Amino acid sequence: MLCSLAGARTGHRVAAVGADPVVTRALLAMTGTTELVEDDAAVVIAGAAYEVPTAMRMLAPGGRLVAVAADAAAARRVATAAGLELRHVERVGQRVAWSAVRPTGP
Repeated sequence: MLCSLAGARTGHRVAAVGADPVVTRALLAMTGTTELVEDDAAVVIAGAAYEVPTAMRMLAPGGRLVAVAADAAAARRVATAAGLELRHVERVGQRVAWSAVRPTGP
């Protein structure tokens, strides 16, 4: 689900913070790249809400951040606090996976 929400495309620069290694490998496979980056990433997966500040340092303007939260309200709070535009929230078992985009302007 996280990789699907990430919307990664071939050649996208990707980063991961605290994400499950299986999810990280799947994201790399989607993009056809072999290495994670530490900055200017088009897509960043954060394993938990407390990872979002670190993920934001890696995310390029216009890039997409994907993470997991307890519920939709928590996803909205974390995205808003990070200055992101929440795009999608999908229930995954007892939690939700969410994606948001970093604005390109100030």
